[in-house]
Amino acid sequence: MLGTFLFRGATIAYSVKGKGRAILLIHGFLGAKEVWKDYESRLAKNFKVISIDLPGHGNSDCIGYVHNMELMAECCKNALHHLSIRKAIIVGHSLGGYVSLAFGEKFPDAVLGLILVNSTAKGDSADRKKSRNQLIKMVKKDRLKIVGLLVPSFFSIKNRKTTWQVKRYLKLAKNCSEQAIIATAEGMKIRKEREIVLKFAPYPYHYIIGKQDSILPWKQLVKETEIGMNGSYSLLEDASHMSLMESKEQVFRIIKSFSKR
Repeated sequence: MLGTFLFRGATIAYSVKGKGRAILLIHGFLGAKEVWKDYESRLAKNFKVISIDLPGHGNSDCIGYVHNMELMAECCKNALHHLSIRKAIIVGHSLGGYVSLAFGEKFPDAVLGLILVNSTAKGDSADRKKSRNQLIKMVKKDRLKIVGLLVPSFFSIKNRKTTWQVKRYLKLAKNCSEQAIIATAEGMKIRKEREIVLKFAPYPYHYIIGKQDSILPWKQLVKETEIGMNGSYSLLEDASHMSLMESKEQVFRIIKSFSKR
């Protein structure tokens, strides 16, 4: 079932399927709930699966000019409230992982567990912030050109040119407006480190790590899983930053197994 709700005057789109323990799926930067489509169908056999278009993505409106992680976490909480769901497994890919951690910090009683897919609890480094600023400048000049250059870099080298995964994600990315891209980049740039959330997390958390990820070094992510007492990880040998698309079967099994705990 597709639906919408109002959040701070903006229309937010979501999808819900199945019954049982709730799983909230949160997409990454320039994505949309459609990236989880195959996961929804399969997970819905055992769970109630909710996927959301974050503000400025998919069919959801922008909310101002800075989409910080706290704002998007609150938006996700409103989605659960709209559906009368008290607790859920929160699964976030990349940007969605940042949002998941903010959700875990703000609403710990609503979390059954966290799964971070190609994501990190660390904030942006100085160099990364410079890259965000450069992206913002370039998007203002030619949004579609920059999106066309950026999206392939999310994937492994062998999949960057012609695969259907890149084309599928690129289609979603081109749907993001200039305002949406800039607002989200600004929000990621100013996000705070949330390792403390993992250290004291009363719920289990699991990292899905791509060994071929060119954006987040896998060794760094493995160390993050050791911050708290409830952490674990899966290291996917052939996966890149887009493991949810490139290593779909492995990621599906991990999410299903973790959510059954």
